[in-house]
Parts: sequence; C-alpha cells; structure tokens
Amino acid sequence: MVLWSCERSSQVMDESTVNGKPKCQRLHKGKDAGIDKINRLPEAILEHILSFLPTVDAVKTSVLCKKWQYLWTSIPNVEFEEDSSSKRELFMNSVERVLLLRGCSHIRRFYIACNVFDDAYRVNLWVSAAVQQNVEECSLCLSGIKGPFALPHCLFISTSLTNLELYVAGALKLPSKIDLPNLKYLILMKIKFLDERSTEQLLSCPALQELFVEDCNWSHLRAVTIFTPMLKSLTIRDKDRHRVGCQVMICANNLESIYCKSAFVNDYCLRESCSLMEAVIDVAEFPLSRSREAAYRISKLLQGMRSVKSLELSSKTIEVLTSADEIYIHLLVFGNLRSLNLGRLDLKCGAVWGLLHHSPHLEMLEFREKVTSITR
Repeated sequence: MVLWSCERSSQVMDESTVNGKPKCQRLHKGKDAGIDKINRLPEAILEHILSFLPTVDAVKTSVLCKKWQYLWTSIPNVEFEEDSSSKRELFMNSVERVLLLRGCSHIRRFYIACNVFDDAYRVNLWVSAAVQQNVEECSLCLSGIKGPFALPHCLFISTSLTNLELYVAGALKLPSKIDLPNLKYLILMKIKFLDERSTEQLLSCPALQELFVEDCNWSHLRAVTIFTPMLKSLTIRDKDRHRVGCQVMICANNLESIYCKSAFVNDYCLRESCSLMEAVIDVAEFPLSRSREAAYRISKLLQGMRSVKSLELSSKTIEVLTSADEIYIHLLVFGNLRSLNLGRLDLKCGAVWGLLHHSPHLEMLEFREKVTSITR
C-alpha cells in the first residue's frame, strides 16, 4: 500500500509539471501569451479600442510597453473636462501636451469643457489646433467668460467640420465672415448674440440639417433671417424675458419637424414648408400682461404650419390663446392636419374651435387634461 501511494504521488507530480516547470510558471506563461496576442493585433484595431477610453486614460496606456508609448497619439477623439477637483494649471498643461504630441493626426471629435477666465488665448490655441487637424465634430462648453468672447476665425471657415456644439455662457463675438460648407448639425446654448449679419450666417449654413438653439439671448438683434434650404429639424427653447425681442424669420423649404418652447418675446415667423410632418408649440413662463401679445405671435407662427400633419399645443399655449379669442378668425385651413394633440381641450377657446373648424381631414384628437366646457 505504501509503494502504491508513492507511485500515485509520483504520477500526480508528473501531471503538475511540463518539461520540469511548475504549474505556476505555466500560468504565468499563459498570461504573457495573452498579452502577446493583444500586441500582435494590427495598430488600427488597437487604436479603435483606445478610442473608447477617456483621453486621460488612453494616454496612460503609454507606460505599458514600447509599442504602446505613442499609440494613443493616433486615436481620433480628444476629450477633456475640467472639474472642481482638478488643478487648473495641470489641466491646461495636459490638454496642450496631448495636442502637441498628437502631431498632425486627424481628429474626429474634439470636446473641451472648462472655465475660460484669463486663459482665452490658450483655449483658442486648442481650438485652432483641432481645426488644423481637420476636426469633424467640435463641442465646446465654456464658462467663466469675461466680456465678449471671440473664438478663432478658422473654426468658422472649416471645410471638415460637420457637427458644431457651442455652449458659451456669455456674449459671443462672431467673425464677419462665416463659411461652413459641410456643417450638418448645429447646437447653440446660452449664447448672447451681438451682431445680426454674423448670426444670420451661422444659422444659415447651406448643408445644415439639424439646428438646436436653447436659452440664447437675442436682445441685441432686431431682425434675423434663417435661410437653410436643407434643414429638416429645428428646435428652439427660449426663456428670454427681455422687453426688447427680435424678429426671427425662418425660411426652410424642406423642414420636417419644429419644436418651439418660448416666452414669445421674440417674434418667430415660419415661411410655409410643404414637407412639415410634425410641430410642437409650448409657452414658457412670462408676465400675464403679455398674454395677448404672445397669443398673436403664436398665431403668426401657426400660419406657417398650415401643411403640418401632426400638431401639438401645450396647456399653457391653449391658456395664452384663450386671452385673444378673435385669433380664430385669422386662422387659415390646415388641409393636411391628421393629428391634433392639445394639453387641454378648452371649449371656450376660440382658437381651438378655429383649429377644429379649419382642419377638414383631422383623424385624431388627443388631450391630456380635463375638458373645460362652455358656460351657457
């Protein structure tokens, strides 16, 4: 029995070794083999993998081995976000180091979120570097701005730019000439517009398909025309409560959807689009003393929506329209309207009756709140 046990033990020992190497060494060798397999992948695939990492983490991979030392410099996305815990100078230097070491590698997406303070010159250098590297999508979220702020002119004449997102908490001084021939997607937030001509140029890029304008200040402008023949989607969210508004004419022959939530200090006019599929009008909070003025501006906007197929008016919109019952007289026929969604069906509202009366092909009527009946 003792002999058998020794033989069995010897057999177990033989199974746990290969070429005289312990099992732990074989495990270590397997791990190294896995790393080797990753390193043998084409650089294009490795760069694609790195593109899913935040820029800061992608840079950290440079310490893995010699092959990875500069691999991150070819990733297509450059994204930096300053937070309250960051040391400002360290953050600024990190951005500059990455842009410098990248050389001339193409940038697909460039995203910077930071305070400007007294470093406008450095921030503009970053943007210029991205433009020089043929950036396609540029997203800038800038706060801490002192006085009118000007971004580099090269950003507004880029031929590679297709997407532009500007969140600028302050006055933005636009260049006198703007030429973005391939821009398709534009988001503008918190911007105070200063000049009518340059604002018109920015909002009227020839290839623009989607335009989103939120919480911007138009009070320095009197009249602006948005001429965008390729525009398909327009969103306006406007809480501007200044006494002086701007007249905004929207000319978009191929517009398919429009969403407008506004205090209607600004006077939005839509030149009729035969392609319009859906429209939403909502009213932001404003003094009750301005209800009739807002009602007439909503009515004017509705005139440009006569070909719409689906229309939604919020409860607040119906409330405002009720303050000017005579508006229904000015409503034209909505010959294509199939679906009408009302936040509240107020049967005392002349505009509601006008819409129902002037929509001969209406198929669906929806409302979310109670019906307010007529008092006889």
